[in-house]
Amino acid sequence: KLLHILLIGVIAGAAGSSSSTSTSTSSSSSRLWRSSKNAPVTSAVKGERQRLNYHSHKTKQNKTFLHRLCVILSALAPFVYFQFYLLYKLTNGKEDATERIAYQLGSSPGYEIVTTNYGWTTTASKNFTRRILSGEFFRAVLSHPNYNKSAWQDLEEHPDPTRKLAIFLDVDTCLENNYPTYVSRKWWFNVEKDHPARGDFKSHILESCQYIKRAAQSPALLANPDSKLVLIDCSGSRRFHLVRVCKKEFEEIYSHQHQIVVAYMSIARKEALEVDVGLPPPAIKPINLTSEEVISVNECRERNYVFSFQGNPGHGRDQLVGLKGEDDVYINVVSRKKYMGDITVGGNDTMNYAAILKQSYFAASPRGDNLFSYRFAEILSAGAVPVVYADDWLPPFNTPNVSKKQAFDWSNCAVFIPESKYNKTLDIIRAIPITKRCKMQQCAVGAWERYASSRAGWLRGILASLPHTNHLDV
Repeated sequence: KLLHILLIGVIAGAAGSSSSTSTSTSSSSSRLWRSSKNAPVTSAVKGERQRLNYHSHKTKQNKTFLHRLCVILSALAPFVYFQFYLLYKLTNGKEDATERIAYQLGSSPGYEIVTTNYGWTTTASKNFTRRILSGEFFRAVLSHPNYNKSAWQDLEEHPDPTRKLAIFLDVDTCLENNYPTYVSRKWWFNVEKDHPARGDFKSHILESCQYIKRAAQSPALLANPDSKLVLIDCSGSRRFHLVRVCKKEFEEIYSHQHQIVVAYMSIARKEALEVDVGLPPPAIKPINLTSEEVISVNECRERNYVFSFQGNPGHGRDQLVGLKGEDDVYINVVSRKKYMGDITVGGNDTMNYAAILKQSYFAASPRGDNLFSYRFAEILSAGAVPVVYADDWLPPFNTPNVSKKQAFDWSNCAVFIPESKYNKTLDIIRAIPITKRCKMQQCAVGAWERYASSRAGWLRGILASLPHTNHLDV
């Protein structure tokens, strides 16, 4: 659009210059011609007339050239604008320097987005540890169109029951040690340099407990019973969930629990509260589809494998070996030590992980030590359909109450198989009609692009899952 505006400005400027020059020259030439016309015909007068004739001819030529240039630029402007728009769409509208573009696909009806002012928004910001994943999400919050920078302090002093808030902490509550580099014992690798690690991997989360309590008891939150305090819980292990790490503080704010939403990356439905929601795990090795590969999904082109899996054994995954033997099934159960160097954003791919996923219709996303799997988002990014083996896992942007309409219906994008039925996998996925399988792949690509590829997508999904907001349209 900016380019279009600039081109229009050039056109207008050229036209104005052409008109001005033409008018000025024409007027001047006319006066000179009239004066020379009545003068005695001498050699000097003849020379002057010849000069004016030549100048008039050149002016007409210039005017014609500028007119043609204006016509050409006018014709090209929409085309150039369309090319830039198409380029944006084909590159999935990636959010890098700013994530504001992501919100063109959705917003948060009725909610005013605010952050507390305890840590990262204060002058003592660098004293508060922040993981890379937490930093990405926090910047997405600050970039949201509905974000109000000064609202928190104003509303603590002057609570307003007419304003419905979605409140996010400016301290770390996301205990995630493997993003973007899978090195769980060296958690400080995944901490922002400007907010360095202090203590052990969970000490700063323990420090955040006091701020959870403080925000939950704030008059800014309590003024409107529909306002929500949203906490991000990235821990895979239930013993490190916020409600356990901050057990004392959560007991003290129990009466306000209906206003506290915990977004979990890994939790069983039966353990989550009614207002809690799921989160998609971040992709450690996202697959970057080319524009042609995205088109191939939209056109339902053939792939080599109906089902694939590569990864570490254990937790029932060994049963996948029994599915080997057919040409359109790829199974490679191998020790993690052999591909540990690959498990990082931008890392190597010695096992052709990306190539195999790009050629798969369905791919296994089995649980590991915890309920969630990083493969879930990675499979979506490849335009494949995740086959989830994780009993009772709360899917992203869903709430535990299955009787209520969910913000996102994952049955359109994924297959959920009980852990006791690994051996039934091929029967289940082969029974899915080709047309439905194609729609599921398209849904997977859409879910990745809109909600799982960035923390802006996380925020969009969380806001859509809150009460009294519009549901996601996938």
